[in-house]
Amino acid sequence: DFMKMGAPAADKTYEDLMDIKKLGNVLSDYLDDFNMSSSKEMKLVFFLDAIQHVSRIARMVRQPRGNALLVGVGGTGKQSLTRLACHMAGYKCFQIELSRGYGYAEFHEDLKKLYDLAGIDGANTVFLFADTQIVVEEFLEDINNILNSGEVPNLFEADEYERIISSVRPFAKEAGIGEQDRDGIFNHFIGRVRNNLHVVLCMSPVGDAFRARCRMFPSLVNCCTIDWFIEWPREALLSVAKTFFEQVDLGDDELKPKICEMCVEVHTSTVTMADKFFNELRRRYYTTPTSYLELINLYLDMLKVKRKQLVTARDRVANGLKKLLETNELVATMKVELTALEPVLKEKSEQTQELMGKLQVDQGKADEVRKVVMVDEAVAKEK
Repeated sequence: DFMKMGAPAADKTYEDLMDIKKLGNVLSDYLDDFNMSSSKEMKLVFFLDAIQHVSRIARMVRQPRGNALLVGVGGTGKQSLTRLACHMAGYKCFQIELSRGYGYAEFHEDLKKLYDLAGIDGANTVFLFADTQIVVEEFLEDINNILNSGEVPNLFEADEYERIISSVRPFAKEAGIGEQDRDGIFNHFIGRVRNNLHVVLCMSPVGDAFRARCRMFPSLVNCCTIDWFIEWPREALLSVAKTFFEQVDLGDDELKPKICEMCVEVHTSTVTMADKFFNELRRRYYTTPTSYLELINLYLDMLKVKRKQLVTARDRVANGLKKLLETNELVATMKVELTALEPVLKEKSEQTQELMGKLQVDQGKADEVRKVVMVDEAVAKEK
């Protein structure tokens, strides 16, 4: 029912979609719209599995009191697809922000904000919660209560309870509940929360924690629709690689399909070796879609570094050749100038020789005059 972007909820019709390409284009439009309104940009590739998952999540949160449990190893896109599904449905996506010292009291404060949004403001809200945000197991106990009855014990203080009663009283009156029926008004508030609040849990099946939590808090399974995020098929890996390399200049377009196949082969061979590693040593090594994306980004980063090194070396050689050519031109010009000056230099040299000869003759005459002067000086002294 999300094929008509911007249409009001009353005009949205649930229909069977046969054209996967058209559906992918619509999801791309939703993603562009989401990125325009979000401070953090999301980059998603809509291969068949991703389209199916985002469609399921959108359907689950659009159902009355619909909740979802997304199960898959980290990095499979559970949270990203949930945010996109919320945007498609026009719902607000609420997520706690872990900080230093975040504990049970801070979690209760966030739940109060969530209850205000869903119960008092009447805003359709999705509470996105991942297993990496479980600081203490009591978080799951409260979520179990939200899924089961919608009410968290001892969540509100007396003054907050009074504020809720006064805020919800007009809505309860419209529903036919008496103004003095405080329990009825609060139950109406809880009903509004359950109708407007949709919980989406993102869990990893790795280890024993998930199994133990499902056993301890049965509402995680009983009150949620489960969607399993299995490993990406080869077609998905190939389409993601093609998207990443689409705008990359490799010098030859024929190389791109081969590079994409290489990335897929490296990832699938790693998965095969991880299975062999488990069979031989009974130790798990998990390869996730995030690992695959990191592989592609690593290749692109190395390509960028090597290209920069080659460009620097090329520029250095080009500058060296340029200097050599300039020097050769300068030497050739100087040779021409020297050749042109050679007769002048020869003439100047001859004139210099003549001048030196003349100076020697003059020097001899001067010596003779000096001798005569010295004799006359000696005679004058004797007198």
